[in-house]
This record gives sequence, structure tokens and C-alpha cells, in this order.
Amino acid sequence: MSESINLIFGCHSHQPVGNFDHVFTWAYEQAYRPFVDVLERYPAVRVTQHFTGPLLDWFESERPDFLERLALLVAEGRIEIMGGAYYEPLLCAVPERDGLAQIARMGDFCERHFGRRPRGMWLAERVWEPHMPRILGQAGIEYTALDDTHFLCSGVAPENLFGYYVTEDEGYAVKVFPILKRLRYLIPFHQVFESLDYLRQHATGDGLRCAVIHDDGEKFGVWPGTHDSVYRQGWLEAFFEALTENSGWLRSTTYSDYLDQAQPIGRTYLTAASYEEMMAWALPTDMQVALQQVVKEIEANPARAQESMFLRGGFWRGFLAKYEEANNIHKKMLHVSGKICGTRTRSTKRLREAERLLHQGQCNCAYWHGVFGGLYMNHLRTALYQRLIAAETIIDKLAHKDDAWVRCETLDFDTDGRDEALLENAKLSLLFKPSDGGTLIEWDYKGKPFNFLNTLTRREEPYHRELRNGLVQVGEEASGGESIHELVRAKEQGLDAYLVYDPYRRVALRDHFLDDDIDPGELWANLQRERGNFHTARYRLSTTNDSVTMECGGLVESEGEPLPIHVRKDIRLAPRASSFEIRYDLANKGERPLHMCFGVELAANLLTGSAPDRYYRSDERDLEKAMLGAMGCDKALRHIALRDDWQRIECGFRFDAPADVFRFAIETVSQSEAGQERVYQGSVLIPCWRLDCPAGGSVSLAVEAEVVEV
Repeated sequence: MSESINLIFGCHSHQPVGNFDHVFTWAYEQAYRPFVDVLERYPAVRVTQHFTGPLLDWFESERPDFLERLALLVAEGRIEIMGGAYYEPLLCAVPERDGLAQIARMGDFCERHFGRRPRGMWLAERVWEPHMPRILGQAGIEYTALDDTHFLCSGVAPENLFGYYVTEDEGYAVKVFPILKRLRYLIPFHQVFESLDYLRQHATGDGLRCAVIHDDGEKFGVWPGTHDSVYRQGWLEAFFEALTENSGWLRSTTYSDYLDQAQPIGRTYLTAASYEEMMAWALPTDMQVALQQVVKEIEANPARAQESMFLRGGFWRGFLAKYEEANNIHKKMLHVSGKICGTRTRSTKRLREAERLLHQGQCNCAYWHGVFGGLYMNHLRTALYQRLIAAETIIDKLAHKDDAWVRCETLDFDTDGRDEALLENAKLSLLFKPSDGGTLIEWDYKGKPFNFLNTLTRREEPYHRELRNGLVQVGEEASGGESIHELVRAKEQGLDAYLVYDPYRRVALRDHFLDDDIDPGELWANLQRERGNFHTARYRLSTTNDSVTMECGGLVESEGEPLPIHVRKDIRLAPRASSFEIRYDLANKGERPLHMCFGVELAANLLTGSAPDRYYRSDERDLEKAMLGAMGCDKALRHIALRDDWQRIECGFRFDAPADVFRFAIETVSQSEAGQERVYQGSVLIPCWRLDCPAGGSVSLAVEAEVVEV
């Protein structure tokens, strides 16, 4: 009997919520459409396709004919549509009720357009946790596919990765297919015969084995160099031709057809995991570098090759500990989800709209960072905040008869064991973190909606070491013969000069005691000398219904000696107001006068520092170097604002005493599919006042922060 094997070939195609329309169009022309163009010419080839909700929405509005082409191929049995959670959330990261609702939303779409509900579903980023069979079972999902890494680190031997297993939670069973890493790295980066050789090696006489390759659809045209290699040079056509010519021993099939014909290999229970690279990315930087070193040592010694299956990094939730900003978005999402769940209203249409916005705000891409930009892409974070704020605004309007309300709540918003304060009215939502310098960490304007403090801290990433050591090529296009995980490039020269790291989050109301001779370059590089520890101190919190008070005592070094200083800041928000006041009281508790500069760090992110329609302005005079990416100091100002003519919105600050305003941009260096790049993450302003405070005396200052639609 001749040996044979089954092959499931699947694509998962996705564009994030909030990605630019031209990116959707480009990806469609580069990958999604040409893939189907080629597939239609090979009737013997069968594939599985999963498209996420953002893409399906775009197809429905911009390319409805593409959905019709897919539907015809589905009807002919040449494509199996795989389901998923509609807006591509991570099921482990969202409330179970939302995950089930998103799976149902996808099922409804597929039934409407393709005539059937999916039997299986794609798990975003193949992130798995042991409770997931219960969710999938409740949703009516029969199967999913995960990386072979999940199986190997759960005790499945490499030779037993060709088929499917059954796993369960609380009696809810689901079938799980291993996706073969070797095929992921071969296809489409190596010659077609190499994939066929690999498959032939694993064929058997009974022909029951099944090899699964299921990976990003963007590998076939969007990833650097792949449009040329896959289509112009004909890789995909050659692959489909090979599948057709070798159909005697290599059967092109789908998940559902294989399930209907083959029995499971056995029962297994899988550990919390994702694909190998994701588990490394989830580790803190130093631990990630250490893991990479161990992997290199094992790979350099063939005798130790088998040890690699026991190596693993962290798991996805590690990103919420690694990046405070990701955690902030995540906890905002949970907060909004809870408010929607607790809403009782007759206005079901408005509630459904809030739920849809919430689901869009759960799209996973901006909650983490790996080889793609992810969290570092400010427009993706902004898109999540916009949806979440809009959803919350709907719920607030349903809860209040009019907009004449204000409230303050004390809660552990970010689940770090310390209380935050949430001060809100119909127009603003302000989140304060007393334990981190008494800072304002979220400043939501509900009218647009927009979070002005959607900034990102500059922090070390493992790939910065390659840049610092000169191991990065600048501006070279990939040939298409490399996996995206192997590419090391930079998009511009001199990026290493921007490898500056912040010792704290770049948010607002961080208090600095500084020398008189500071300059903006020192502040940008974090080279200023802090004369006190208030900028990271834990402030005491007290609240009323419409105000937040944070205060802290500490020592400030003045003329070589420590002086006891007490800082108090009161924030008050009125009903219907789109502005709020911060009043500072600085008390000198020492026996000597205090002569020092006091600065209040402020920040805002209007998404770009170089566009002419985003700039600084002042009511008092024209400002030099007004671009948001510019560095400088504006002397003796009582007002400064950041204007966005594109969104027609402005956030500004008014001071009751003239201040010297130091300003600079925060730009990170991050990895993307096109190489390491510089990304604007916000502008920092530090108004500074010269303090001459006698022993036992005090100084008062006031700042008004306002949002104006222009």
C-alpha cells in the first residue's frame, strides 16, 4: 500500500479595529484578493479561511463582490469558513459574556453571507487557557487549532502531532488540531518541494495522518517581500499545482471533512500557552533575553535538540504586567463591560450599539507587542479608547436624565492593590493614581471621544540591543525568503540616538523639584536632577462627590540640606464642565527658606508630532517651534494649548502665575513588520515656577485644564 497523508491548509486574515482604510485596501489588493484569484483556478485544492470582524465589515461595505466569491467557493465545498470571536478579542482577556456574544456575532454573519454557521473557530493569537473548552462548548463550537507548542509543552510527543485531540473543561469537550511549526516556517518562505518532502516523510500506509498549516493570511502578500515571491514569482500557484499533481498521496482537505472521517488520537489537557514567539514576547525584557540565550545554546548543540520542546516563556497575561498602558486599556474595557452588563433600559437599540462599540474595543492587537507594532501603534490604542469611551458615554446617558451630574468613585481600577480615584461628569472622565506621584493617568473627553493621556512610556525592548550593537540593516526590502520573525531592519538611520528610557509613566500631574538651570534636552533624556522624591511618591487620597485631594510629605534638597515639604493638590470638577482646576498648596515645614524650581509635568497625545495640523499655540503670543514634536522652552506663559485641526479639538492649560514651559516629544523605538521605527507617543509639557518660600510659609498655584472643540 502506498503511503499518504492529509493536509489542512488554512489562512487567518485580520486587520485591527482602527487601522487606516488605505491599509485595508492595500492588504486586500496585495493578499486577500490575489489569494482567491489563484485558488479559483485550482478546483482540487481545498482551504480553510478565517476572516476577522473588522475585515468582514470592510468587505461588506467596500468589497461586497469578494464576499460573493467566497460564498460561491463555500457552496462548492472548496473553502471552509472558520469562525471566531468577531472583533478578534483574546477570550482569556474579556469577560465570558462578551466572548460568547462575539462568537455568536460571527456565527450570525457567516450564516447570513455563507449560508451556514461555522463548526470551528480561530482563537486570536492561538492564546489558550485550560478553561476555554467550556466557553467554546457553550458557544456550540466543535473544534479549534493551536500551535504544536501547546501540545509539546503539555507532554504530547512530536511524532503524535498529526491529527487531532479531544480536551475538555467541566465536561465541555472540544477537538483541537496541532498546527505544525515546521510548516509555518517553510510556507511560503522556502521552495515548494521542501514542504512536500516534509509531508512525504510523515505519510503513512493507512493514510490517517493529517498535517495542519494554518497561519496569517498576510504571509501571502502583505509581509515584506511576499507579494513578489508568492504571486509575481508564482509560489502559491506552484504550491497549488503541486497539491493537484500529488493528490494521490497528499489529500487536500478541511477540518470538518477530516473530523467526519477520522477518530481523535486521544484525550489531552493543554497548558496555558500561545505560539512560541508570543510566549517569549510576554516575558520581561531581561527574562526574554535570557530565554533567547538558552535557546541559542540548545540550537548550537544538536545533541540537545530534544530539550527545546521543554522550553517556554510566559503566557499572554504577562503583557498586562509588562506594559502599564496595556493594563490601563484592559481595565478600562472591563470597567465599561461591567457598566453595560449592569444597565437596565428599554432602549435596547442604544444598548446594542454600546455592546458593539465595547466589542470593537476588545480587539486584541493594541493590548500587546511582539514583532508587529501592536501596543506601540498609537492609532490602534486610540481606536480602542474611542470605542470604549463612546460605549461608556451611551451608558451614562441612559443612566442620567440630563447632563447636570458629577460623581467621584474610589476603586482599585488597575487591580494593583492600591486605590485610584475616578472623577466624572457628562463630558470628562478623569482617573487619578495617588500611589504613583499623585498623577492623572487617563483624561477622557466624551464629546469626540478621546483620551488625551493615551501616551506610552519609553522602555527597553530586547531588539534595542541589536540596534545599539549595530546589527540592524537600514531600509532594505526583504526578499520574501525569510520569515518575519527573522528580519532585523530599521526604517531610518540614527535610531539608536532615541534609545532613551523613562523611569516612570509619562502622564500628568507629576511633581518635580528641580534646579534653576534645567534645559529641555536634559528633561527629554531624563538627566535632570530631582531634588525631591515627590514625582514617584505615594500620595494620600481623599475625595468628595466632585473633588479629589492628593497630598504628600517629603524632603527636598535645598542648598545641600534636606527641607521637609508638604504638597497638596486639589482637583475639582463641576457638572457640565469640560475643564477642571488643579490647585497646589506647597508648604515649607522647615526652618530655612526654600529656593527652588517647581514643575508640574503634563502630557497629551494628539497622534503625531510632525503634521502641520497638530501644533502648540498660546492666547498670549505666537510660539516658536510650534510643532508637537519640537523641543523648547516658552518663557513666562499663562496659557498654552495643543491644537488638533484634523479632529477639531484642543486641550489647553491656564496658569494663575506665569510659568516657563519646557516641552518635548516622547518618541519610542519599536519593532514592526517593516523594521524598527520611531513612533510619536505624546508631548510632554512641564510648566515651572521659581519658588521663594520662607520657613514655615506656603505657596499656592493653580492650573486649569480645558478641552475645547474648535
